[in-house]
Amino acid sequence: AAGAEPTGPGGATYSVDFFELDEGEVVAFVPVPRGTAATAGVESVVLPAGRFAVGLHVGSFEEFDRTYGALGTYVAEHATSTPDPIREHYLVGPDQTDRPADLRTELCWPVTQFPSHDRRTP
Repeated sequence: AAGAEPTGPGGATYSVDFFELDEGEVVAFVPVPRGTAATAGVESVVLPAGRFAVGLHVGSFEEFDRTYGALGTYVAEHATSTPDPIREHYLVGPDQTDRPADLRTELCWPVTQFPSHDRRTP
């Protein structure tokens, strides 16, 4: 609506309460160039930089729990989680394909650090 071209894939952030209490804040976003004017009903925000454990979910949204489970297990065993929102980046979304097997979603779990003995990428 603002006339700006997206600078990357759209996504959403999900507060911890969304996962733990089935309530909480969800923010859908489309990245646009800094300085793009907000339009009616749309807020312009800057997502803060951070450190994330990242997992790639391939396939339908109905199977997200498996990827989230694997990523959550990795974080519990190898990192220190933060209460910041989890991010999803829809690399290939339903607007780009009608085949669920072709969907690609990057799951980004915020962490403070990985232990010094485990600096590999998840």
